[in-house]
Amino acid sequence: MKVPVSELQQRINVLQETLQREGFDGALLVQRADTLYYSGTAQNIHIYIPQVGQPLVMAYRDVARAKEETVWTVIPLLGLSKIPGYLEEAGLPLPKVLGLEFDVLPVSQYERYRKAFQEIRFVDVSPFIRLQRATKSTWEIARLEETALVYPQVLAYAQEILRPGLTEVEFDSHLEQKARAAGHEGYSRVRGFNSEFHFGAIFSGSRATVPGCFDGPIVGKGASIAFPQGPSKAIIQEGESIIVDFVTVVNGYQTDQTRLMAYGNLSPELLAAHATVLEVEERLRKAMVPGRIAGEIYAEIMTWVKENTPYEQNFMGYGQARVAFIGHGIGLELDELPTISRGAKEVLVPGMVVAIEPKFVFPDLGAVGIEDTVVVDGDEGARFLTLSPREPFIVR
Repeated sequence: MKVPVSELQQRINVLQETLQREGFDGALLVQRADTLYYSGTAQNIHIYIPQVGQPLVMAYRDVARAKEETVWTVIPLLGLSKIPGYLEEAGLPLPKVLGLEFDVLPVSQYERYRKAFQEIRFVDVSPFIRLQRATKSTWEIARLEETALVYPQVLAYAQEILRPGLTEVEFDSHLEQKARAAGHEGYSRVRGFNSEFHFGAIFSGSRATVPGCFDGPIVGKGASIAFPQGPSKAIIQEGESIIVDFVTVVNGYQTDQTRLMAYGNLSPELLAAHATVLEVEERLRKAMVPGRIAGEIYAEIMTWVKENTPYEQNFMGYGQARVAFIGHGIGLELDELPTISRGAKEVLVPGMVVAIEPKFVFPDLGAVGIEDTVVVDGDEGARFLTLSPREPFIVR
């Protein structure tokens, strides 16, 4: 699906207003999610966006596909040192202040830009880009709603095939196959340095409580020490809590969703904790109204859990493995703004999309949790984009 011309032009307009306000002469972008956002193509490109005028797309490969997929002018990129010449040939003045994506740009490539652009001051444009991308357009929200249709099919299939003797990895792989058949594209883009993320994960029983390298409340044991997160080779036991936490992607747009399952019966203790999780999620959803500061919402929810539940030490992890967020922005990347996290300064506005994920972790017993992708909407709170039923799914 091509991005509409009007959508791309509006994105460029917003960024150019920022460049003018902040005193940047232009921005040179290379991060795949950013270049896709502003150009409409995911080919290997650089895109230069001047303070005024049309962008210039410079493609390593594939030039022909980039020309088919974007509305902007595309030229071959034959070397980073040639970029200043390309700008001059396109009638664009050489910038004196140039925005780069400091949060993701390799140092070696930054040094190559320094050699190519003499007497130019480089500044970090990534905070402005990330904040712009945090607010989704009507077109983007429609794409997210399409993506959200995949998970319910996966969840229904999970109830059909769950049986004694399945390992976490086997269960996970069957569900990934179902997701791919239902439209999941198989790629989950993550911006954070050294971040690796699969389609999602099955966590069962005590394996769900194993801490690890991934910055999330439930990490999983993983299949090996080389990839120490996600599903393990352990057999899912009757009566264990099963966390079904999956990211699905359609047309590049991601939604994140978690539901609780079990084969047989689930302990009263875990069922009670899950009922509390549902209450926490609803309080969080209602708190997410335009004008609220993300960090203040986080503090409000943390205080409520401390004062009204017995699970303060189990919320969003356990011990030193607890994380300092209960929601993360999502869209073209899994880890977008805003985050509902400690100290977050972002002010919520309509169109911001967040995956909210309250979870409780009980060492050696298991975990319970829920996750939904929501959009900030109005005074009644955020609106659910993910629509699967929220009660535990018990298979007998």
